[in-house]
Formats: sequence, C-alpha cells, structure tokens
Amino acid sequence: MSRLKKARQILIDLGLFAGAILVVFIIWQLLTPRPNQAPKTVTSTSSADKVIKSKPKKTLQLVAIGDSLTHGVGDETNKEGYVSLVANQIQQATKHPVKTANFGVTGDTSVQITKRVQKQKPLQQQLAKADIVTLTVGGNDLMAVLQNNFFELNQRRITTGQQKYQANLTTLMMQIRKYNPDAPIFIMGVYNPFYVYFPEITGMSKAVAEWNQTAKTVANDFKDTYYVNSDRMLTRGDGHFVKQTKSLAKMDSAQLQKTLAANEHLNPYISPDDHFHPNHKGYQWVTKAFWQVMKAHKQTWD
Repeated sequence: MSRLKKARQILIDLGLFAGAILVVFIIWQLLTPRPNQAPKTVTSTSSADKVIKSKPKKTLQLVAIGDSLTHGVGDETNKEGYVSLVANQIQQATKHPVKTANFGVTGDTSVQITKRVQKQKPLQQQLAKADIVTLTVGGNDLMAVLQNNFFELNQRRITTGQQKYQANLTTLMMQIRKYNPDAPIFIMGVYNPFYVYFPEITGMSKAVAEWNQTAKTVANDFKDTYYVNSDRMLTRGDGHFVKQTKSLAKMDSAQLQKTLAANEHLNPYISPDDHFHPNHKGYQWVTKAFWQVMKAHKQTWD
C-alpha cells in the first residue's frame, strides 16, 4: 500500500514538473523572436514610456529654370507664379518639405537660358543638388519668329525657326544634364495667348503645335524628361472669343487697343495687363498640369 502511495506521489510530482516545463516553453515561444521576424514593439501610452517618432522626410530640392513663366510674370499675388504653387502641392501630397530655387528670367530664349546654365555658378550649384527640375522655354523663341509677320505668317520661316529651336533646346538639355544627370526634368510647352482675340489666324495655332511637338521630341531623347501640356486651357480659356464685325487683324492700333480693353476677361487664365502671361488663376492651372505629370512619374523623385 505504501508503495502505491509512493508511486502515486511520484506521478503527481512528474505531472507538476511537466506542467511547469510546458508553461516555461510557451512563455519562451511568445517572447523569443522567430527567424526573419523582428521583435514586436509595444508603444505605451504611459508618460513614463518612450514614444518612437517617425523619421523626418527628406527635404526635396526643386530647381526652376526658364523664362518669364518661371519668373512668375502676370501673377498678381507676386508669389513666383507656378514655382511656389508646385512646391506647396508636392509638400501637401507627399509630406516632404520642399526648398525651391527660381532661375526664371523674363524675355530669355532657349539660347539665353543655355548661356546662364553654362556661366552662372549659383545656378550650376543648385542644379547639381536638385531632386526635381522644371523648365519653361520656347515662348520667346516662337515670338522672335512671329513678331515681324504676325498677321501673315510665313510657314518657311516658322519651319526654319522650329529647326533652330530643336537644336537649341537639345543643347540646353545637354547642359542641364551635365550638372545633374539623374533628376527628372519637366518641360512645359508653349501656348497661344492671342487665340481668343485672333481665332481666325490658324497659322499661329499651327506654329504652337509644332513648337510643342519639338519639346516632346527632345524630351524623349533624354532620360527621365517629361513634357507638360499647357496649351489647352491657357490658349482657349473658357471658350469665349471676341465677337466682332471686323477682323482684329485689319484694325489699326487704336481700334485694336480699344477692342482688347473691352474684352480683357475673355480668357480668365491670362493676365489683363499684357494679354500674354498667365494670371494667378492661370498659374494654378499650370501647377495642376505640372503635378499631373510629376505624380505619374513620382518614382523618379520621391
């Protein structure tokens, strides 16, 4: 009988020991990280515990190069036109802080912009640090071709001008890539600010289309370079045109100025001060156009 009690006690002791071993094993399994699995992090709401903060996002460098559109001419708020608006859009959408450097000069052609890239150290230094580059170019090249025969456009002269522009734009792109071979470049096309006043001058619209095709062609020749279309809204506005009994092309200077003044709000995206550059509303649309393309190629800069 005593042997039976002793055997029973041994079994009980073994059961307790096995139970203890099982409990320890379970606890060890829960607390020990498994292979290729990071330990779980527990964040407490207690003020005595440390709070793990997310790593701050990198500050993106946006370098804007170009003509009066990059300068922001026509923007009645005097806030650099599209440049500050694009920076704000990027920051709001990605939470990246954005630092801008604006190298827009009013009146510059593609040749003049190229010379600045070649000679100006501050521009070169900022360009080398850029994560994103925007470029507005071509409008002054086109105006130089059209200025002496606006109402009677010479197609041969336009074609010759387009060929020169393509060569000049290619040279400009090569210079930009010399200082920054990797950052994506977004090239804004040109538009016809006079369309709402001279819709019958179809040669102007054709010239704008040819200039924009040139920009697309050159963009395709360079790595991570993208064309941004500004033509539709900045050219046609909301679709209203001058209602006239006499062609604007046949008016004298006094009649033309009077007609323009009476119809200064036909295109709500163009400044009434010069009937050429975007106003703030126009730059907001330009920002939207830039952002659509930037967002589509976000992997190149984020």
